[in-house]
Order: sequence, then structure tokens, then C-alpha cells
Amino acid sequence: MTFNLNLIALAGIILLLLSHSAYGGSHDYELAGTRNVDGNVEVISRGTLVDLVEYVVPGKYTAFLFYADWCGPCRILKPRLEDFAENGDKLALREIDIINWENPLVRYYDLPSIPYFIIYGPDGKFAERGPGISNEIMKEISNPD
Repeated sequence: MTFNLNLIALAGIILLLLSHSAYGGSHDYELAGTRNVDGNVEVISRGTLVDLVEYVVPGKYTAFLFYADWCGPCRILKPRLEDFAENGDKLALREIDIINWENPLVRYYDLPSIPYFIIYGPDGKFAERGPGISNEIMKEISNPD
């Protein structure tokens, strides 16, 4: 009987690990090590719920990018957006790794998909949210004046 229970427990652990990796990795919801390049790009969370307003940069558009390392479109977009933010002076990029879809911040910020953005304007007020950055804001942050 003990052997059968051990076998069932082992099977359960294997299933848990398989389902765990299928949804994007671990459940370690801890703050990220901050990566800060000239103050324009910073990872502010790896799975931890954060108050976005605390990370808004006055005088710049602040784009909060929700992503995951396992997300194909995120892996394509993220480095390009980082380069854009690093080489400009009107955009601060703050990155939030959702880790997986079971993460509480996914529900809190009502994220329907990733990559996903929540953007605040230079005045510190909410500007927009969605799967991309609007043409209007892109024109503003791309304008060299």
C-alpha cells in the first residue's frame, strides 16, 4: 500500500512540474534585480505586484511593458523597445515580467494578453493601455524637438 501511495505522489509531482513549466516557469514572485540603463529602462518586477505610479518618471512618457520570457512576441519586441528608450529622451520603459498566467498581477491589471502596455504621460497622468503604443504617443516620443 505504501509503495502505491509513493507512486501516486510521484506521479502527482511529475504532473505538477509539467503543468508548471507549461504555464511559463516558476511561481517565484519576487522583485527583480533592477536593470537601469541611463534611467530609461528598468525591470521593476519579476512577478511581484507593484504600484505603477511609484515608477512613473516625471517629464517623460512612462511605458509599463508586461511581458514574459517565454512569450515569443515579447522576445521580439522587448529588445527593440529597450533600444528605442535607451536612445531617446522622451520615454522611460518599465518592464514587468508576469512569470505566468496564474500570477496575481495578471488579474489585478486585467491583462488579456502579452505584450501589454500601460502608459502614463509626462504629466504623470494615465494616458492609455493596450497591446501596443498608439500612433499619437509614438509620434510624441519620436519627435526630436
